[in-house]
Amino acid sequence: SGFLSSLEEGDHAPVYIEANERFRVPADASRDLIMVGPGTGVAPFRGFVQERAETGAPGRNWLLFGARHFNTDFLYQSEWQDALRTGELHRLDVAFSRDQAEKIYVQDRLRESADELKQWLADGAVIYICGSLQGMASGVDQVLNDLLGAAEVERLIEQGRYRRDVY
Repeated sequence: SGFLSSLEEGDHAPVYIEANERFRVPADASRDLIMVGPGTGVAPFRGFVQERAETGAPGRNWLLFGARHFNTDFLYQSEWQDALRTGELHRLDVAFSRDQAEKIYVQDRLRESADELKQWLADGAVIYICGSLQGMASGVDQVLNDLLGAAEVERLIEQGRYRRDVY
């Protein structure tokens, strides 16, 4: 970050850990996961996929990752490609907003995959959103409400099947 790069040798930076018990892989390892994490919001999903691979979780993993540029911002690209190759990740959709004239975001990829999204959710998947509250999270919320209806989104929240860690 800009803040960290401005520090000089011997400087101190405040660090804190904030536990989030709600943002964990489901206890039922057979549940499929739909993970939406643009930018650094993808970080917890790296751990989710690794944990599920290590424990042999039978549920499928679908990641939607977004960033500005493919060449400079595709965080953990080789890991995601390896996870696809080994079957630890079952689907990867990417959106790079500044690599073409028309901006493309993760919520656009969700909308394009409406049928698959609905099927995964009908089969019991849990959807996770991590990242920016501004723009992305509200955009994903809007797409989910448009595709599923407000009552269904509320039901997913009540069931603990729509989990957000947004900031």
